[in-house]
Amino acid sequence: MKIPVNITIMTNKTVDDPQDGGNRSEVRETTVNGFMHTKKNGLTLEYAEPEEGSVPVTTLIDLQRSGIVMMNRGGDAGMIFERGKTHSCVFTSGPLPVEIRVRTEALTNTISALGGKLDVDYTVDIIASRAEQSHLSLSVRPAQGATLS
Repeated sequence: MKIPVNITIMTNKTVDDPQDGGNRSEVRETTVNGFMHTKKNGLTLEYAEPEEGSVPVTTLIDLQRSGIVMMNRGGDAGMIFERGKTHSCVFTSGPLPVEIRVRTEALTNTISALGGKLDVDYTVDIIASRAEQSHLSLSVRPAQGATLS
């Protein structure tokens, strides 16, 4: 089943700043329209996320019943979130592939066909150095007029 949804995306990340040796925080919030697909093993969210000065990038978020969340952005960048675990992931969107390690400290998912929320606290390491500490929050609700069967 394909359900039209509204998704509010909030990211809050702390990034190491090599210029001054400190950290800088970045907070971003946006609301997009997308779709929720129901599957046997969970749900998938699909939405186009605007990029500054370019074509929007399609993001797929696979919410598995096992508690694993897989995010794929534009087909080139994938991350796996699993509470208390670290996963190696590869980004292929630049001139060379980059391997990152994603360590998920906390993950709460209440998203169902009726809507809900996903909260993920995670750290990204690149070449054994912490690149960012992040919090991702998605709030999902059926679009106005969407029918749930």
